[in-house]
Amino acid sequence: MALPTLNAAKYRTVIPSLNQEIEYRPYLVKEEKILMIALESKDSNQILGALKDVIVSCVYNDIDANQLTMFDLEALFLRLRSKSVGEKTEVRAKCDECETENKTEILFDDIEMPVVKNSTTTIELTKDVGVVMSYPKIGNLEKQDKNVDGVEGLTEILIDSIDSIYDADDVYPAQDSKREELKEFIDSLNSDQFSKLTDFFTDSPSLKYDLQFKCKNCGKDNDIELRGLDNFFG
Repeated sequence: MALPTLNAAKYRTVIPSLNQEIEYRPYLVKEEKILMIALESKDSNQILGALKDVIVSCVYNDIDANQLTMFDLEALFLRLRSKSVGEKTEVRAKCDECETENKTEILFDDIEMPVVKNSTTTIELTKDVGVVMSYPKIGNLEKQDKNVDGVEGLTEILIDSIDSIYDADDVYPAQDSKREELKEFIDSLNSDQFSKLTDFFTDSPSLKYDLQFKCKNCGKDNDIELRGLDNFFG
């Protein structure tokens, strides 16, 4: 005799980079186990893969998780977690004055969701030359060599994020160029021009929350901006 099945509640949210409404359900015990195993591994690729798998399982719409951005993944998981395990989470933050760790509870609904006005950004490098950037996709980030970091690692991410390059005469889609050509282009930039590209990532959308608390040890009033998933579930 078959056991009864439970019907999960359905909710709606929006994928920030696509401005696409989707329908989802809370994650179940079997999916929570996947997350716990990944977190215990402390392997970033395994954690990222687990987040993708859980999101794909819980979203009713047909989505390609590899085409999501990191802030899409953050936003969707925040929604999933809030409907799966409760409406608040505990965060730990160090006091600016005495560095004492303080525990504070925040509501998921108070966390600012990523806001995306355009999926691409035009960065002017000179009067005639510029780059159109798109936000890095999860699929590309997963393919990055973990042994490549620093400037070289950043260069690889930049290459994957170039949508097109233009000058006074034409537009050159990145997909029509060889990877080595794109690398040579980035290597030809001066320090200020390279910084303009890297600032694109620094300023990219993210989960944000203005955490205000009084230190339990020294009494100092703290005001700290939390950004990204790690700060809320670290």
